Amino acid sequence: MLKRFSVENFLSYQKENSLDLTAGRTEFHSSHIHDFKKTKLLKSAIIYGANASGKSNLIRAMEYAKDVIIENLKNIDTQKKYFRLDKNNVDKPTQFEFELEINSKFYSYGFSAILHNKKIVEEWLYEIGKSSPELIFERELNQIKLGRLLNNKAIKDRFKIYADDMKNQSHQLFLSEIADKDLDNEKVQILNEIYNWFDKKLIILYPNTKYGNLSSIGSDDNLSKIFRKHLKVFDTGIVDISSIEEDFEQTFKEFPKEIKIDIEKDLAEEQDKNKKVILRGSNGLFATIYKDKNDELKIQKLGLVHSKEIDDIFELQDESDGTKRLFDLIPLITKFNDDYTIVIDEFDRSLHPMLTKAFFELFYKENSKKSQLIVTSHESTLLDLELVRRDEIWFAEKDKNGASKLFSLNQFKERYDKKIEKAYLLGRYGAIPVFKTFDEIDMES
Repeated sequence: MLKRFSVENFLSYQKENSLDLTAGRTEFHSSHIHDFKKTKLLKSAIIYGANASGKSNLIRAMEYAKDVIIENLKNIDTQKKYFRLDKNNVDKPTQFEFELEINSKFYSYGFSAILHNKKIVEEWLYEIGKSSPELIFERELNQIKLGRLLNNKAIKDRFKIYADDMKNQSHQLFLSEIADKDLDNEKVQILNEIYNWFDKKLIILYPNTKYGNLSSIGSDDNLSKIFRKHLKVFDTGIVDISSIEEDFEQTFKEFPKEIKIDIEKDLAEEQDKNKKVILRGSNGLFATIYKDKNDELKIQKLGLVHSKEIDDIFELQDESDGTKRLFDLIPLITKFNDDYTIVIDEFDRSLHPMLTKAFFELFYKENSKKSQLIVTSHESTLLDLELVRRDEIWFAEKDKNGASKLFSLNQFKERYDKKIEKAYLLGRYGAIPVFKTFDEIDMES
């Protein structure tokens, strides 16, 4: 689970800002926390703020740090990612830090880098939550100091070699380097598990992210069952899922010839006879292209049934934007009862307010383990203390210098029966846009 994420000198975040998922003292909605005895972590957070306040940049910061860990600095865009409203920041380090729970223990992992030089400045990993943090490793430039765990007699010589190898790898993180080696040693498994959290357990979605393998609907009975159930629960009008079989040449006669040639070539080069090509367009087009037993190209489209009495099947591109959005969100339901941290930017995009609320209610109902749901939103109906806790509500706004700052509703001493939604829209907590009146706008300038 994510305990805290901090960022500094990245996009609109100039100074260090933190999203802290440590639960406060409130006893309301006790099912929204996971209790680790000394520490209680929240299962969700909702971040509000005006457009360009920094909500999305916080999500981008998480994803960017993940990309550096998985891909290393050499392979990602590092230009103009610093806080650009202060020219002195170009040569200042950009810093990311994650506090994580892994197997009921807590760790602080972070790094800083001069991004435009693709140079790691610092990196550290500590076990925290004890009387004092315990060093696992720390790095300054290319010098790495190993803690007690990695100085273990059985592995210390090997790790000294690994540390020495990093002298020529200023763009690579030590955590990633060790995880790449996939060492099968009990003493160093925590490094692999932390890397795996970023690689597998941290899921980040944007409004246009296409998540989930829709080609599995039909062949994956469990996934198909989940879609049928929740498309009905969310009142989309879809009563069943089917498929539409079409001839390749007929369907794609208007497509550029080059695309058809590339598809045919891709399928011809594959040794696997079950190879498929998935096409998914921004307008909702979803099609699976494959070869039948006669080696003919065929197309299978996702079919959506709206009535059992009328013999007409709809395609995904025929559906509303809200229904298309649900096809990206419903696969996440399979992650609700596991150890995933799901982060969604502009969660309410294209969704009806009641549907947005229902999705959150479903998350709380289904999540009996350690999954987390962190979203940015403009949908004020979620600002309901009967639905969420005060410490789950966060705000982002910019100061007079254009720098984003994060703060929690928990810092305001509000009654539990207060109408948070109304207070937010009236500007009680800031984090809403402030407009000039039309009379103040000089239309001639």
